[in-house]
Amino acid sequence: MKKLLCTFIAISMLLTTLFPLTANAKDNYQNNDVQHAVIHDPSLMKANDGKYYIVGSHLAMGVSDDLVNWTDKGFSLDGNNYLTPASGTWKDTLAEPLSWCLRYQNAVPDKYYDDERGNTMEYNCWANNVIYNSNIGKYCLYGCCSVWGTTASAIWLCVSDNIDGPYTYVDTLLMSGVTSKKRNDSTDPVINALDWHNSNVVKYVNNDYLTDQQLDNNKWLGKVDWLDYEGRYDCGWGRFPNCIDPTVFTDKDGDFWLVYGSYSGGCYIHKLNKYTGLIDIDYAANHKKDGYDVYYGKQISKTNEGTEGTGEGPFIIYDKVSKYYYFFLTYGGLAGDGGYNIREYRSTTPEGPYLDAAGFNALDEKNTGLKLDGNYQFSCQPTALLSGGHSSCLIDDDGSMYQAYHTRFTADDGWGHQVRIHKMLRTEDGWSVMTPFEYQGEGETACVTADDVVGTYEFIDSNNMYQRKEKPESPWSDIVLPTQTISLNKNGKIIGAKKYSCTQTNANTGSKDVSGTWTLKNGTAYCTVKLGDVTYNCVFTLQKDESEEGKTVLTLSGAGNDNSTIWGVKASNDELPEPTPAPAPTPKPTPAPTVNVTVLPTKFTSLKGAKKSFIAKWNKVSGASGYQLQYSLKKNFKGAKTVNVKSTKKTIKKLKKKKKYYVRVRAYKTVAGKNYYSPWTTKTVKPK
Repeated sequence: MKKLLCTFIAISMLLTTLFPLTANAKDNYQNNDVQHAVIHDPSLMKANDGKYYIVGSHLAMGVSDDLVNWTDKGFSLDGNNYLTPASGTWKDTLAEPLSWCLRYQNAVPDKYYDDERGNTMEYNCWANNVIYNSNIGKYCLYGCCSVWGTTASAIWLCVSDNIDGPYTYVDTLLMSGVTSKKRNDSTDPVINALDWHNSNVVKYVNNDYLTDQQLDNNKWLGKVDWLDYEGRYDCGWGRFPNCIDPTVFTDKDGDFWLVYGSYSGGCYIHKLNKYTGLIDIDYAANHKKDGYDVYYGKQISKTNEGTEGTGEGPFIIYDKVSKYYYFFLTYGGLAGDGGYNIREYRSTTPEGPYLDAAGFNALDEKNTGLKLDGNYQFSCQPTALLSGGHSSCLIDDDGSMYQAYHTRFTADDGWGHQVRIHKMLRTEDGWSVMTPFEYQGEGETACVTADDVVGTYEFIDSNNMYQRKEKPESPWSDIVLPTQTISLNKNGKIIGAKKYSCTQTNANTGSKDVSGTWTLKNGTAYCTVKLGDVTYNCVFTLQKDESEEGKTVLTLSGAGNDNSTIWGVKASNDELPEPTPAPAPTPKPTPAPTVNVTVLPTKFTSLKGAKKSFIAKWNKVSGASGYQLQYSLKKNFKGAKTVNVKSTKKTIKKLKKKKKYYVRVRAYKTVAGKNYYSPWTTKTVKPK
């Protein structure tokens, strides 16, 4: 399994590195006069100067005044860029994290030998993310370095007074691929090169967060989980992460969090110290019972067989309108035929759990996540758009939400790529869905009437799987989502809808007719669509399409309870509704996931009366958060007084002497802010 995983990663990363930035869009997939950014793995943000910036892989950067037209500020792995100091190169700035990659490469030099170039440094700088930290008055640039097809990776922080640099190196936060050569006195050159003594894990040992025994002990008991018996790093599916693709977000209270990880085990989260921008190690150390590994943090998603071990580019953002944290993750492979697609989860807390529209947890080892896009083509688009993914999200000052991602095209056989930015719409129940066409300056969501909605639509159902080519020679049509023509009739019926069956290598293996209905919420843009046994919460809006004329059309976007999404584009644009603002959604909070907690009962070991008091003692219950003691003069405990106790002993005073008191005790355990109790144990006692 690990070998297959590493091969998949190697191919994907090789494609990124060999073809980082092709020439900007050819005319045959350029939309109107829009000037697109050409940046892989785009991370979108708004700077203090009011302009929009994108940073991404290969040290690329783009800037825009309006989120529509972009100016590339260049990329360079050899020349100057925003990480270049006054003297030297970006490799000098990142000398410390790059040295971790170089240790791996020097351990297996023949693997990186090229007949023309000799031994060369075959690592890269991927998926940068920048955020302004007002607590320190700096732009904080988080990025990663990695060796192709390996977990020899490091996440680092650099800071600058200016969004476009130059940035100064601060520290390396995390390293993956860490090993322990003492586990079995290994002679493996990679295990020796990436031994934890050569990593920043040393400072965790020096500050008593970890011990030598945990790292070097070759017994299973008491060791860190990320090292196997032989001392190798455990990066298998669902296990520990590759330390790449870092992004940082702020929660509703202004605290900072790092989310990172790709392929390998999945994605992890760490709380940051907002005054340094670095990991809050004490927080992780004090929250082990909540699932935190002191070094790697808390896992919030797992790679799994259901998505062939894929999952990368995590991005989380808090939306104060819906009061949800949205977690975006990309499944599939980044090549044009690899089936990249964006998935969405949400939570009411920054640490999760993150659930999808079908109720699955991102930690469930199956195909999960609300699928926001796929390989698709509307009739107004001159080419099919392929493998849209590795996204980021921006909520602007006016509350408008945007999704930025890179996409490829059938027009050049899937090689070139550009950034696409789509406006996100909030459904009435609080999911965020992408509009069908890229953002071209459209205004607010439009309120609509039933008369506005009735008509014929070009329609695409994303299904809830990703589609990649079975073979390189397979036709693109195999993996492009089918386009349908449906009608929304005045009687609330939907005519012409089909349900397409699919596999991971074919988006259309057959179809059947399905019945459908639609119901519009009066005075809003919200609509409920039912197709077969799937219910979609939808939003209408006005957009410019991607034809040469850029016609204004009415579009529909919806989230289904089977994790699929739908797009609809009304065929006629006669008598379009006025673009008046629609009311903001008032979603109900997602019910907390069901938690099954068993708390063992306790029993009194001693209950003795004393002068106008009694002394109670009881057994300790393993895992209990505390105990609850009640006492009353009545057998049914009516009017009982309750005392919460952390220890297993309590003296109750100021009681009536020689009166019989009924006393009972129970243990409780606190999980996710809720107390779970054991049964009561009851006895009687008489104070003296």
